[in-house]
Amino acid sequence: MAPTARTPTARTRDDRRATTRTARLRTRIPEPDEEPDLLGQYLTQIGATPLLTAEEEVRLATRIEAGVRAREELEAADTGEPAPTPGRRRALEETVHDGQEAKDHMVRANLRLVVSMAKRHAHRGLPLLDVIQEGNLGLIRAVEKFDHTKGFKFSTYATWWIRQA
Repeated sequence: MAPTARTPTARTRDDRRATTRTARLRTRIPEPDEEPDLLGQYLTQIGATPLLTAEEEVRLATRIEAGVRAREELEAADTGEPAPTPGRRRALEETVHDGQEAKDHMVRANLRLVVSMAKRHAHRGLPLLDVIQEGNLGLIRAVEKFDHTKGFKFSTYATWWIRQA
């Protein structure tokens, strides 16, 4: 007896069923007793930002510092100092925004450092995600306090702040 041949339409219909079944499995909502893979999702998201070179760290730190100085100048004008001209105010606001973007980029690029340090300390009674969250607060503080003029790499400096968190 000859093997039965499938028609192209039958194969397409079966492929569609498999695709639909797979899509349903991927999008199904986990049961309350199931824990979603939050750590896996987080690691995927933070892996999208490439690591920084030493030169990029210096450039970002310079932009952050300029943004902080611009914010201080704007706040000084609000507390009674002579107000800057509208053009100068707009330039200061743009510098503040650029400094904030540089800070965000520097934090995102170093989130993997926090995860690697948190993995070493997670087994001490706290869940790994909680340790990562605390470490992220330390990382943000390190970005705010980093002085690129001293010549150290940011990761060396940030390690201390992450441990303190």
